[in-house]
Amino acid sequence: MLRGAWLGLLLTLMATPAVATSMNAFRERAVTDPHGLIDAVRQQLDQAGIELPPARERELLWGMGTAAINSNDDAALAEATLRLDGLATVANDPVAAAAAGFLRARHDIANGVGDGLGEALKAADKVLGESDPEIVAWARFQLCDAYALDEKPAKALPLCRQAVTAYRALNDDYGIGDAENDVGIALATMDRVDDAAATYERSRQYFARAKAEQLVVMVGDNLAQMYLKQGRAREALALSRASLKQELATGRISDALNSSADIARAEAALGRHREAYEQMRKVVAQARTAGINGQLVDMLKVESRLAEQAGDLRQALADEREAARLGSAVDTPALRAIEVELEQRYAAREKELRISELEHANELKDLQLKAAEADAARRREQQQRQRLVNTTIALLAAALLLIVGLLALLLRAQRRHAAELQAQTLRDPLTGMANRRAFQQRATELLGSPREANAAPHVLLLIDIDHFKCINDSIGHLQGDRVLRLLTDYLRTAVYDCCFVARIGGEEFAVLCPQAGLAAGMRLAETLRAGVAALVLPQDLPVARLTISIGVAQFDGTRCHDLSSWMRAADLALYSAKSGGRDRVEASKLAG
Repeated sequence: MLRGAWLGLLLTLMATPAVATSMNAFRERAVTDPHGLIDAVRQQLDQAGIELPPARERELLWGMGTAAINSNDDAALAEATLRLDGLATVANDPVAAAAAGFLRARHDIANGVGDGLGEALKAADKVLGESDPEIVAWARFQLCDAYALDEKPAKALPLCRQAVTAYRALNDDYGIGDAENDVGIALATMDRVDDAAATYERSRQYFARAKAEQLVVMVGDNLAQMYLKQGRAREALALSRASLKQELATGRISDALNSSADIARAEAALGRHREAYEQMRKVVAQARTAGINGQLVDMLKVESRLAEQAGDLRQALADEREAARLGSAVDTPALRAIEVELEQRYAAREKELRISELEHANELKDLQLKAAEADAARRREQQQRQRLVNTTIALLAAALLLIVGLLALLLRAQRRHAAELQAQTLRDPLTGMANRRAFQQRATELLGSPREANAAPHVLLLIDIDHFKCINDSIGHLQGDRVLRLLTDYLRTAVYDCCFVARIGGEEFAVLCPQAGLAAGMRLAETLRAGVAALVLPQDLPVARLTISIGVAQFDGTRCHDLSSWMRAADLALYSAKSGGRDRVEASKLAG
């Protein structure tokens, strides 16, 4: 099993002194001294009593729960989750309720009991509407971690990458390293060995930057598994031994089991099959004693392979049967159905939140309409009591009803018209992509927003299709429009979620990347250029090959000090790429 479990929950707790009640207060100690942290939290809770603020109590209990998972202390975990549940009820604290759910989810997934993924989805749902960026990043990562460790990489990968983006916005190197580690787990589960290895290396770099050397060692065991698949057994063995030494010293039982299993695999890869088999038998016995059934399934499969290599076929078969029995106990159709239902419910809640502002505006207009209708009814009742002017009263009532009906029709027409105008003013009718007006609006908002001193500069990419006029002149504008739509479809899938893409005119597109930095912008530009050049075009499209040129400029606040100068810098870089032979990426000489 890849090492995300313990990194998942225990490393979402980075200390943040500027925030008095951060969920990230005890991350490093939960790794290096889990038993000591549990004792310290209990002492603080006992001393503070009822005077302890709810937010501080939540922070302490979350740290205690993560430390309990790291040290396999079920009693401390039960205490933390029960007290979090109580705090959620008494203080009406959805974050405390979510914290308890995430802890139970992590325990259930690790031990192969219950529906851990369902627990994680319900926990994430409780904090879906939170606006605190730390809580949003924390909850997004917990759900990513649950999917990664439940071996559902296709669903884990986008969530984990969103967590990386969220932690990057917070300048949280711990969080970035943690989320990158789970990206590596998802890639490894998909057997993308080289990509996973590169991601683990990146995770270790972020932990090193945060001076978390023990976490660098811990992720090293995940990297060791990729080294084994790459045929680098000796390097893998060294990494796993270093990780095991640290885990035994800090009492992290589950992590130690993983490292021991990886050492056995490395020994087998070096041809020491009997030694590897004997080592793995000890690991399986320890997993049974600890009651960690979620890991026991993977351990049994490893023991089965090593038993076969050592010639013990009877034990190999017994291990496979036991692993199958344990795995089927937690992967039932009923649990899968519940998970699907919870996933759909969670997605529906996200959609509801996005349209809540529009619904609120519509409700106000509906209230105005109902007020007009009520006023018409009151007038109608008064008119009915005036016997001497029945004809006048009837006409007035009819007129008022007509006005109300016209108001209702006018309101509905205005809503439709407003929606149509909004779509027309901000969307390109040919490709459906954001247009120049939408781009200028987004760029103006970005440049007008305050930016942290240490944040990377914003980056602008201007993209132009090479020889597009020749394409239109040779095969017609209809086919040229097809080329534009093909490029649009590719850009939608290839550009990062945090970036904004728009068609700003003709064959020209713009990509706005907030706080990306010039190096990341150049990497993205080169990826887009190479991706377009490698596109397989439809057979009925008479174009042999499609290429683009890209100009890249960063907003440095001096030479590029407003949108006009920024656009000009990127445009000059694009012109340079065109002049240099096309199918090229050029960085602006005016900024950077």
